[in-house]
Amino acid sequence: MKKLIISMLALFPGLMLAQSVAITTDHTNAAYACSQPAKFTVQVLGADKNLLKTGRLTVNLSNFGPRVITNVIFDLAQGNPVTCTGTLDQPGILKCVASIKLDKDYCRGIYGAAYEPEKIVAGSKRPADFDAFWNAATKKLDAEVPLDARVERLDKSCNEKHESFRVSFATFDHARVYGFLTVPKGAGPFPVSVNVPGAGPGVIGPDTGMADRGFIRLVMNVHPFEPATTTDAQKQLYDEQDKRLTAQFGAPRYCQSGATKCETYFYYRIILGINRAVNWLATRPDVDKTRFFYSGTSQGGGFGFILCGLNRHFTRGAIYVPAITDLLGFQQGRDSGWPKLVENVKAGDKTAATKVAPYFDGAHFAARITCPVRVAVGFSDETCPPAAVYTGYNALRVADKAIIHGLGMPHKVFPEIYNQIDNQWLYAASGPSVGPKKK
Repeated sequence: MKKLIISMLALFPGLMLAQSVAITTDHTNAAYACSQPAKFTVQVLGADKNLLKTGRLTVNLSNFGPRVITNVIFDLAQGNPVTCTGTLDQPGILKCVASIKLDKDYCRGIYGAAYEPEKIVAGSKRPADFDAFWNAATKKLDAEVPLDARVERLDKSCNEKHESFRVSFATFDHARVYGFLTVPKGAGPFPVSVNVPGAGPGVIGPDTGMADRGFIRLVMNVHPFEPATTTDAQKQLYDEQDKRLTAQFGAPRYCQSGATKCETYFYYRIILGINRAVNWLATRPDVDKTRFFYSGTSQGGGFGFILCGLNRHFTRGAIYVPAITDLLGFQQGRDSGWPKLVENVKAGDKTAATKVAPYFDGAHFAARITCPVRVAVGFSDETCPPAAVYTGYNALRVADKAIIHGLGMPHKVFPEIYNQIDNQWLYAASGPSVGPKKK
């Protein structure tokens, strides 16, 4: 097990504004033992990048959830930077939020400190029939619904180096899953890179760059509608889908809809459909099954836990700030992982959704994974909270695993982390002749 650290000052949203709030901890790795005090140092910079001498700064320490450790207001006329100390008495992430109104701008900085995070456990127990449920579901789909693989060549996306295709596969409820496949020209066999995009409308075209570097690249959307040809048209289809699902289930977004039953929850048929797409890909004669990789971020990171746990073809997995993990974190008194499923369904559906959520939790899929895995966590991530990410990482039973701490990293991934995991580890397994070019 390895822990690696990438550190940057927390400048959010100051990265986009003239003024900024920056936070650091007295431990450079932001790691502490339970009950050990952590001291946060906060400085506020003006447009001239000098320390401000006026203003009222609010600093709040919490457990990345509803528990407030301390809340204090500082008068910058009395000093800048300021310090604030707090602790956690059990494994988790101590969250520091510092905010100030400067002229018309509201600046807010976030920084997290980890307390024995390797001991954080998911907010739900792994269902006793978890494996049986998903094994039966995959068999049922194969038995009842023909694959009906459709592969359409995209002439405009083909060149002397690669060929590109729009692909789709049947799943339950007469639905289909859609994506794009790009294949290098030549006999192969070629290493494989599979991806599911982050939350949102999805992709509308193939990822040709990976193919030009020697990879077969499969990107699968989570939406059961055929991708449009323009970004605006795709966004319209996406918005229309959310409106339909909201009207039908009363949840704000697709990722929270239908959660009163496993078989009606949005991701159920999508997971199974993409899993069989991966199986189909693995049957191609130009595929190198010894170099079959997954890499995904946010929603795609959650699908990394899911697909690598459900499908035995993957030989390595890179999982960045994963969503759909620790869906019942609130039961441990902290923020749940995205999409905060139970919190967003109708009041009358919460009991049923609480029973459904564990069957889709990335932490419970992680326990099934048998290939080497690398995970990235953002200590300042409010979308996919760091404790939620750690529940998935801690559930991994493989010896070859490592996690990179993005200190001060919000819900994004620093380029150096992508480089460290994807370029230097994941695709490096493909040998010197293939893989992303060095930047």
